[in-house]
Amino acid sequence: MKNLQETISNILYVSKLTKTNRKKIIIVASVILSNISALMDILLILAFTGLITSSDNYEGFTKTIIDLFIEYPFLLPVIVLVRFGCIYSQTIIEKALILNVQQNLKVHVLDEVFDKRNYSVADAYFYINDITGHISFFYTALIGLMNSLIQTFGFLAYLIISDARTIITFGVGALILFYPSRFFVNKSREYMDKAYKIQKKSNYEIQKIVDNMFLIKLLKKDREEIANFENVIAKLNNALLNNHRFGSINSFLPSFVTMFVFSVLIGFFNFARILTLDFIGVTLRLFQSLGLITSSINRLVNSQVHIKYFYLMDKNKNKLNKENYITNNSSLDEIVVSIRDLSFSYFNSEEKIFENLNASFYKNKHTLITGPNGSGKSTLLGLMSGVLYSQKGNVSVNSGKIGYIGASPLIFSNSLRFNLQYGNEKELDDTTLLDELKQFNFFQDPKKYDLDMKIDNKSLSSGQMQKLSFIRALLSESNILLLDESTANLDDDTKDKIFEILDTKKITIINSTHDPKRFNNADYHYKISFDNDKRFLIEEKY
Repeated sequence: MKNLQETISNILYVSKLTKTNRKKIIIVASVILSNISALMDILLILAFTGLITSSDNYEGFTKTIIDLFIEYPFLLPVIVLVRFGCIYSQTIIEKALILNVQQNLKVHVLDEVFDKRNYSVADAYFYINDITGHISFFYTALIGLMNSLIQTFGFLAYLIISDARTIITFGVGALILFYPSRFFVNKSREYMDKAYKIQKKSNYEIQKIVDNMFLIKLLKKDREEIANFENVIAKLNNALLNNHRFGSINSFLPSFVTMFVFSVLIGFFNFARILTLDFIGVTLRLFQSLGLITSSINRLVNSQVHIKYFYLMDKNKNKLNKENYITNNSSLDEIVVSIRDLSFSYFNSEEKIFENLNASFYKNKHTLITGPNGSGKSTLLGLMSGVLYSQKGNVSVNSGKIGYIGASPLIFSNSLRFNLQYGNEKELDDTTLLDELKQFNFFQDPKKYDLDMKIDNKSLSSGQMQKLSFIRALLSESNILLLDESTANLDDDTKDKIFEILDTKKITIINSTHDPKRFNNADYHYKISFDNDKRFLIEEKY
């Protein structure tokens, strides 16, 4: 009863989230089509039975149907066409429903990620891609369960009408299958839960590697990271394989038991003389439907594992914490970013990245932030920009014009003009755009300065992509420029040229880097240090 209540609760929860139009109509239509095809199966079994044997061996409803096919043989191909038409239509509307559910769920989760601002990149990927896919299959499993249940009752009703002794056979078979089926469902859920946790870990591994690709290569740790990732994926595959193994056994069990019992009865006890073809055919379809029931239950249980974790998003709904990020737009303050008693942890994590953190960043000054890999430098920039919200304390910023440049520049497969203009509320004229490009020596060849040129992250060098990011930020008239390993792919001459240009602008630079020695023109230096897993910002002389 508890599992039934959980399933019903999950159905209502997922239905509310998906916001898919006409879900009930689609599900009912799918069930109707599925059961029309099941009825066609019974009619086909009766038709072939009548054509192979004599209708004189039957009586009542069964004999009437068989005689009908004998008299009107053209009905046979009509039924075949109807059956496959129903099966095709059912699969199409189910697929359309699942795709629509996935679309709505992905949009819902992405909106949550943008709104709540405490998701890590790995969690965002995991919820948007993996969890939504599993939850959308919840509908497929639900429809499959409903179809199989009604088909099972239909096949059982026919067998009881044709031979009342069937109910005893079915009852014994159901009892035999109940306990092993429950065992296999529980084992399948156990491994799906394990797979969920490992899959989440694999996403964190991917994020760690991608975010730190440059440093990993520099330290020649790439083979070690690949080996670690391979180990995680091997564990994930093992859990998924075991989940599939127990689920497959559970779905095959009813058909296997039925066919095995039939083979023993017919082969050793001469039951062939009392079994009719229609009885054998419908019984096989009956237990095939039972197999689909167990398979659908297994898929429902697997989906519920993911829905259980999806509920955590609802718990996160009330933790918006917008009030912890303050923009005052005062040009008079010398402190442009003030952090007071700030505490932050990512969604679904008990680890506090920062706790009771305090720091000040000064107007038109260049401040470095350094610290070990994974110390939270990027997270700190995210909190200062308002991309992330703290759970406690606040960040106060005196300007809403904040630029950001990371190690992986944002480049669109579009025109050079589009990339420069992106995010800028002003419509900039071509002369301004070209002047900025030339100031940064964007092209060596003067003939290449074409704003309509199509570019992407393959047609530009890493240095050009970084330059484009800097130009875009300056064109947006950013007062605060946040740099996150933004010069990692630049040679010394290009880096010096960029900061020479920045020095001519009245702009506050907050620069996260692993190599502070390259910035001799910086004014301040904060270092993130650890003490018993607690992070501190220590101001160092520069």
